[in-house]
Amino acid sequence: MRYTGLLFYPPGAKLTINQDDLSPIQGKTAYRLYAQFKREMTGEEFEARVDTGGLTQPILLRFRRVGQTAAYAAFARSENGAVEKLDAVVAFMSGLDADEDKRVLEKLRAAPSLRMIPTNDWTNADQTDGPMSAAFFTSELALNNPILHGLMSLAGAAFLDCLGLLD
Repeated sequence: MRYTGLLFYPPGAKLTINQDDLSPIQGKTAYRLYAQFKREMTGEEFEARVDTGGLTQPILLRFRRVGQTAAYAAFARSENGAVEKLDAVVAFMSGLDADEDKRVLEKLRAAPSLRMIPTNDWTNADQTDGPMSAAFFTSELALNNPILHGLMSLAGAAFLDCLGLLD
């Protein structure tokens, strides 16, 4: 099964990277991260620090389940292990439980760091059927960070795979 991926970002921000640049995480690194995410996502929450090999500052990932079939992951830049700035949050909605899917969006919509996301975007995310990954970026810089796109893609696939929704 496939899933839908949606991108939402602040008004005025422009997506300038192209499709080929969206997932620079390849090979053994991708398999290792996918396996780690899938293993950790069987629990309620986990945190991970992803070293980007000097491409960007390390990225902190914080995963939280919202019920049994929905979750989110927050991505922040890290300096010496401390969160410097929230870059993005991605909601994972399986489409199996509409209430849990709504709850994950409500939780994210209430976050002060995501207030710049237009109301219409939250409505669009809520009205998409089936398995979905909805990414909410806090800035144009974050929106154009290929490492974030790669991590979101791996995390979304790992979560939906944990639920048995991917082939």
